Amino acid sequence: MSQLSKTEQVLTEMKQYNIDILALSEIRWKGVGQETLDHGYVLLYSGEDNHHQAGVGLMMSLTAYRTMLKSTPINERILFARFATTHTKLSVIVCYAPTNEADDDVKDSFYETLQAVTKDIPKHDVLCVVGDLNAKVGVDRKYCPEVLGPHGLGQINENGALLVDFALSNDLVVGGTLFEHKNVYIKKYTWTSPDGSTQNQIDHFLIARRWRASLLDVRGYRGADAQSDHMFMIAHIQIKLRAQKRHSKI
Repeated sequence: MSQLSKTEQVLTEMKQYNIDILALSEIRWKGVGQETLDHGYVLLYSGEDNHHQAGVGLMMSLTAYRTMLKSTPINERILFARFATTHTKLSVIVCYAPTNEADDDVKDSFYETLQAVTKDIPKHDVLCVVGDLNAKVGVDRKYCPEVLGPHGLGQINENGALLVDFALSNDLVVGGTLFEHKNVYIKKYTWTSPDGSTQNQIDHFLIARRWRASLLDVRGYRGADAQSDHMFMIAHIQIKLRAQKRHSKI
């Protein structure tokens, strides 16, 4: 999403699907910052200092922005934000994981940083980890029933095993494997290869197990046109954001 026109297209789709908080992976914006978009929407981003590579972002409606308590750009692969709700706090970690073919030390560094961010989040928060994890978790729930539901897709790969281990260590569940849909294949896959021949489920939404009942659905939306090889993956969570008082500086 390195072009401004793509940002505008994503914003259009975000409004159409009535999304308040949208995680973005591989946006390829340099540095860290915040941009105000049309209709009061806000984009937070965290990327490399000198290259248009990797990068993560969080686009949100004005309603969601008014509930944000803090945001922290960790690096070009991880961004953290925390929001107020009526009963507790919502903590969102946006991720862009290395590919399955990346060197082991690159993968290890990513998960070490992700774990360091996760361990500092209060246990009572609604913790969500979301983004392009480049991970296939497969359909075999028996691999790790504490983390996976019965409605996954494909065969687990090395990155999938790393993601499952991370989820197990932090008492998270993989939301996209929990819900049954009539057209399983179309609703489950989140990425299509450039030649259109391959589809995989590599984008994921993880939520703290104790808040599993608040997660109503996770699915891909093939019709969303964001000029990307990834589909919109939309999670419906039953929580109510609470606006915060902001004091103007004089």
